[in-house]
Amino acid sequence: MKELENPVFIDPTTDEGFKWLFGDKINLINFLNIIFRSLKVIVDLTYRDTERVGAAEDIGTVIFDLMVETSTGQEIIIEMQTSRHSNLKKRMLYYASKVISDKVPHGDRRGWAYSLPEVYTIVLMDGFHMPDSSSRGHLHDICLCDRDSGEIFC
Repeated sequence: MKELENPVFIDPTTDEGFKWLFGDKINLINFLNIIFRSLKVIVDLTYRDTERVGAAEDIGTVIFDLMVETSTGQEIIIEMQTSRHSNLKKRMLYYASKVISDKVPHGDRRGWAYSLPEVYTIVLMDGFHMPDSSSRGHLHDICLCDRDSGEIFC
């Protein structure tokens, strides 16, 4: 294997570095498969529009850092956060909810029978931990669950 004479460091916390790393489909698929730890296997994906316009003017527009759809229809939002936000958890839940609501066909609720897509939000945090979390680990796998039993609800 040939040694690099001048190794290159890519800082994923910058817009340019983030786009360089995750704008490459193979890099992104490999990254996602590591994150999902074989619970899901991503074989292909499509880059999606990162802007979601609010239903009303006062709701505003949501702009994701990166949005992809897997070949099996799952939506994945990837966000890079370099500073603390007091409302980070609520914001990420809102982002996922926005993607879900945008996928719902208008009218005929019985026709689509609330068949909702799986939506994942991956937040890369630089220099801080998940707010209000007792765990200081580097990976948090969070889902909607029954608080008493711990059973996954959704």
